[in-house]
Amino acid sequence: MLHVGGRRRLIDAGLGLLGTALIVAGWWIVWAAGWVSERSLPAPHEVLARIVDLVADGEFWFQLRDTMWTWILSLIIVTAVAVPVGLLIGQIPALAKPTQVAVNGLRSVPSTALLAVAIITFGLGYEMKLALTLYAIAWPVLINTIYGSQQTEPLRLDVARTLAWGRTRTFAQIVLPSALPMIATGVRIASGTSLVVILSAELLGASKGVGVLIRIYQQAERPDFVYAGIVLVGGLGMVLYTALVVVEGRILRWNRA
Repeated sequence: MLHVGGRRRLIDAGLGLLGTALIVAGWWIVWAAGWVSERSLPAPHEVLARIVDLVADGEFWFQLRDTMWTWILSLIIVTAVAVPVGLLIGQIPALAKPTQVAVNGLRSVPSTALLAVAIITFGLGYEMKLALTLYAIAWPVLINTIYGSQQTEPLRLDVARTLAWGRTRTFAQIVLPSALPMIATGVRIASGTSLVVILSAELLGASKGVGVLIRIYQQAERPDFVYAGIVLVGGLGMVLYTALVVVEGRILRWNRA
């Protein structure tokens, strides 16, 4: 017999499949009723056929590799930079106040609003996408890290002082573990934002990536391929998010205890 967690996962998976089926059914009804032009909304079975074509197309995988490499590299760079900076700001009150206004001001500027500046600075190549993505996802990781390091339970810090622990040991055994759940949440949020910004940059002006391929099909008036690309990208985003949730759950298993 399945334990409670296994039954819960099966129920969640079933509900997810049901939701997907309802969306596809609604899509088919709208198409069959002719409420939307086929140039705007192709039939579900046509899009499914194009999905198969794209999966079998080497060019699609070449463009996907460029998109995914940007996604991976952006998360690595931001985690390596924003997490230490956020921990430093969170543990030094004199830094928190001066940086608060700057951080809130900068994160309020959408990264896509800087697309023209990025193109002028970096051209249409890989660096432009990466720069925009780094700007967009740095803030959720930085802010979550700051808040996480500041929300360490005071009782734990009192115990560390009572035991005469030094700053390094207190940070390593109390502050950092307390901040890890918030840091993981920031990285997870950044992962989804990263994919959105990368695809936006590819659709609007980059020279490589899945978004560029979708743009080419849009210009060729092939909505079936456009929707197929969108569905594949959506599925990719779902897989990546689920993978991060699973990894986070395994690493921070102690946090659920």
